[in-house]
Amino acid sequence: MTTSSPWSGTSSSAETSASSAESLDSQAHSVAIIGAGPRGLSVLERLVALAAERFSSADGDGAGTGVGADTPPAIVIHLIDPYPPGAGIVWRTDQPETLLMNTTIAEQTIFPDSSCSFVSPETAADSGAASDRFGPDMAQWYRDMGGTDPVDATFPSRTLYGRYLRDAYARIRDMAPDFIEIVEHPTKVESVIDLPPVEPFGHTSADPETVPPQLVRCEDGTAIIASAVVLAVGHIPSAQTDERARLAAFAQRSGGLYIPQGLPAEAPVAEVAPGNRVIVRGMGLNYFDLQTLFTHERGGRFDPDPDIAGELRYVRSGEEPRLLLGSRRGVPYRSKPICQAHPRSPWPLRYFTRENIALLAGLDDLDGDRKAGARFNDQLWPLILADLRLAYYSTLSRIRPGAFAGDPGQLREAIAEAVSRHLTRRTWQETRPETRETSAGSGDSAATGAAESREHEGAEAARQGRVTREAFAWSEIEESLVPDPAHRMSLHELLNPLEGREFDSRGPRETNSLHEWMLDFLRNDLHDSLSGPEGSAEKSLFTVLWQSRLLLKELIVAGHIDRVSIDMEICGWFESFVSGICDGPPPQRIAELLALAEAGLVEFIGPDMRIEASPEVAAPADVGATPASGWPAAPTGDPLPQIFTVTSAQVAGDITGSVVIDAASPTNAVSRAADVLVHGMVERGQLTPARLTLDDGREKFLNGLALTPRPYRTIDVEGAVHPRRFALSIQLSSVQWGLAIAANPNTNAATLNDSHAAAAAILDLI
Repeated sequence: MTTSSPWSGTSSSAETSASSAESLDSQAHSVAIIGAGPRGLSVLERLVALAAERFSSADGDGAGTGVGADTPPAIVIHLIDPYPPGAGIVWRTDQPETLLMNTTIAEQTIFPDSSCSFVSPETAADSGAASDRFGPDMAQWYRDMGGTDPVDATFPSRTLYGRYLRDAYARIRDMAPDFIEIVEHPTKVESVIDLPPVEPFGHTSADPETVPPQLVRCEDGTAIIASAVVLAVGHIPSAQTDERARLAAFAQRSGGLYIPQGLPAEAPVAEVAPGNRVIVRGMGLNYFDLQTLFTHERGGRFDPDPDIAGELRYVRSGEEPRLLLGSRRGVPYRSKPICQAHPRSPWPLRYFTRENIALLAGLDDLDGDRKAGARFNDQLWPLILADLRLAYYSTLSRIRPGAFAGDPGQLREAIAEAVSRHLTRRTWQETRPETRETSAGSGDSAATGAAESREHEGAEAARQGRVTREAFAWSEIEESLVPDPAHRMSLHELLNPLEGREFDSRGPRETNSLHEWMLDFLRNDLHDSLSGPEGSAEKSLFTVLWQSRLLLKELIVAGHIDRVSIDMEICGWFESFVSGICDGPPPQRIAELLALAEAGLVEFIGPDMRIEASPEVAAPADVGATPASGWPAAPTGDPLPQIFTVTSAQVAGDITGSVVIDAASPTNAVSRAADVLVHGMVERGQLTPARLTLDDGREKFLNGLALTPRPYRTIDVEGAVHPRRFALSIQLSSVQWGLAIAANPNTNAATLNDSHAAAAAILDLI
């Protein structure tokens, strides 16, 4: 194996690629992987491992296949990324150590394991052999490096994960056979050009053997001729909406500052001065990174609260800005109930299972060629809801038995009865439409027509979500057994806790103040998380939703869920719901937010925030003045003019600020791509957004690319499949769901299967 790496001090990328291209003879094959973060690294690992398997006999004893019986094919793999391979931009190892992942050490891997469906039964039977053959997951790597923190309860720094990825890349590179050359290009790709075909004029063919290679042009002038291209570009910049563009232009004209959506570690936060009043739109994970950069990284300190276990007190450095927080819901994501006292553990689902889904679809199992065609709202959500209720009330009965006016077992019986009725009354008309075709060919025509009409109406009602209801009044049973509404499970309250509430002020220690309500909300969420899923009924829902999401991802990849249902129902409402409960920060970050609010450095805006650009720019705040909102003055006034005004319809008054930071995650819609590569390929028609035909016949463009089934070859605007171009990562959102989640060990991870399929298809071209 030979490697060219500018990162290790060898020749420049352009020189390396040029000399490599010149040295390739007619038997050489090149692959360009665009994006060398975790997804690109996974493809590289599979290419190296599979090539070693396929051509090892040719390399060793002359019995191989390919270009010659005694010579393996020369393969050049180009890794193109401006950041070092493995870590990429998101997990780069030079970012602040204080930035944390929101998953534990035990939840990461880049290497296959015995759970992967493509691993041979012999290897799968010996999990140790799989680790030795492929490589360690992050937990094993961490222990091998001398780490001692519990891997199921520790949220690592992003740099630690980046070091794991860098070491994984080094392992893959070192294990590559001699006939594979890996060339690193620390640059960006500007375009992928389809070279002219070599067939006679007027002849076209989709045969991979006759499709010409592609020319990959890079920002630094490098040109690579690749027989296969893999797009693993990850998160891409998104074009600003008109509203965001107006705010940015106004800030530039008026002496304020606007920071658009993007990675907080890459944002120009150094331009935010101490004392600036910063309006932050979005309270998800990006916000908590900003919170860290404005406190930990500016010399502030969080000390344990001596009076309340688990809470913190903030010691200012004097370098902090004032943070004004808002979002659509007005509250941050719930923190994960994972800590050293309560490590992450799986929750066995009782009702939302593959067996029950097969039963609903009238299938023996979900492993055959027939697809379930399940609708989420009608068929799958009732099963998830049953598991949520079971977990919630089982936990509540254990930690607070006095909340029940009768035997909690009655609730468990009611849940089981609801599921039983759901499973037995759901399948015939809705999931077996072919029965209508069978009945239409026999019997009296009038009777048949009437039956068909009733069946059609029933099926259509079911499709629209009007049929699936429990056969008994669940609320009556729930209210009779749990008389206090505060103890009942309310998913709506969990999703939108501020809905219907109105506040007279935002100031501390004031009557009907949003500030006081938020302190209670954050404190309750923190202590619930520190109690773990076993000690909090609300946090028990986390484990159910986490496991349900994993199963949903499998079902979507396998094609068992109706595509309209995925888009309109799972992506339409369930994704936001599950993210709010499952994708929050470690408990530490909520403790820090609570401490900052109590220290007067954070003020809450409220839900459905609205930012306006004020044409009448306010004067800088007077040092020592006490704002009318009741807040104590900051140590210094804001040196910038207060050019922005923000309001919430549910909170009286407004707030002014000099800086706006958009902390919401970009949409990652390929139609709004603002990068040179993807935007250009879409403009030229080489790539196109996927389309979905809705129930009413209308077509809708999706955020992800138009792709074939696995191995995910790209489809152009004319509908033609490119046999030598593949796409992975976030742009698979048209065919997968939950793509931001990394490959988890021992789960037959879809990401690893995607990489394996793409690598196998590429090697089939060689």
